[in-house]
Amino acid sequence: MNQRTQQPLPSKGKRIEFIDLLRGGAVLVMIETHMMNATLNPDLRAAAVFDWLTFINGLVAPAFTFASGLAYAVATRRKINDYLALGKPLMLNIRRLLFIIMIGYLLHIPKFNFHQLLNETTEQSWQAFFQADVLQCIGVSLLIVQALLLLVRTERRLYTLLLILSVAIAFVSPIVWSIDWRRLLPLPIAGYMNGMHFRTFSGFPLFPWAAFILAGAVVGYHFIEAKQRNAEQRFFNVMLWVGLGLMIFSALIEPVASRLYPVYDYGRFSPSFFFLRLGIVILLCSLLYFYERRFSVSPQSLITLAGRESLIVYTVHLFLLYGDLGTFNFARTVQGTFGYGEAVVATLVLAGLMIVLAFVWDRLRKTNPRAKQSLHWAIAAAFVLVFFFGPENR
Repeated sequence: MNQRTQQPLPSKGKRIEFIDLLRGGAVLVMIETHMMNATLNPDLRAAAVFDWLTFINGLVAPAFTFASGLAYAVATRRKINDYLALGKPLMLNIRRLLFIIMIGYLLHIPKFNFHQLLNETTEQSWQAFFQADVLQCIGVSLLIVQALLLLVRTERRLYTLLLILSVAIAFVSPIVWSIDWRRLLPLPIAGYMNGMHFRTFSGFPLFPWAAFILAGAVVGYHFIEAKQRNAEQRFFNVMLWVGLGLMIFSALIEPVASRLYPVYDYGRFSPSFFFLRLGIVILLCSLLYFYERRFSVSPQSLITLAGRESLIVYTVHLFLLYGDLGTFNFARTVQGTFGYGEAVVATLVLAGLMIVLAFVWDRLRKTNPRAKQSLHWAIAAAFVLVFFFGPENR
């Protein structure tokens, strides 16, 4: 066992703010992305400005998943001995990841009523339900990483393996997308392989999205190694060049990749687009590190606040946008009738509500964790009661 790489960080160490900046920025821009998709007039989408907006918004999910890998590497270093000894922190982390997966499925439940779910759900609705979305992708990917850690037993071996797997996933994704996995696997598992039978340009199957999570974990591990040698700045100087190099590499392999694979979609699963986005995210991550170092970002920053409470912000904003609130559904009511002005105002209102929610939730966690736990159980109980005994939704 490599003893040097097994030395944990202090369990109560200061949060690494640039990770929360990356994750918080991603989740706030995600609100804008979903608002534009849900409300913007289709005629405006045909303009060139929307193409640029789509490209920028397309970096949100890579940044969010990459940040999840970063956070995993930092948390694992702090608890590495407990994880390897199958201690209570490992069980708590597994429970947390299973909870994230469960939330991901609940966000896509076809009917939030037990009777209707059994009797009125169509096959198309079940396909949408079993689509792997971003929360399922993160949860399952990190569960796999956790299992690999228990198998290889050292961090160095784990992150070397994750680097290999990340590159391999990027290059085999077009092949995985050429296979009809529903013929080979049950639908709930097939949904993690590709999006062939799921909604167009939606969903986050493991191929290629797990590669962003694994790459984030690898960068996070090497950052922690550099931090313990007081060489973080040198590390991120190198990362700036790595990000730029990946972008150049993306352009170099695209002419070959586009001809090599029998099934190829640049925007959904091409290795060249993966490396382009990964390079940009690594550049952004590095710049946020230097920003934090230069300006000493406060833990009270609205962006880092959203990053710390990204799960509840992500979940609630989707519910408010797409969920049924009695007989009202915001997305269905608007139905693509907003211009940019209205969409921006709606985005700011929703983002503001989510920041308030994050502040309250963060405050409750810090000042009264027992009350927060009780609130968790109360919300869970309310959902169960509504699911089994609530009125039918039409």
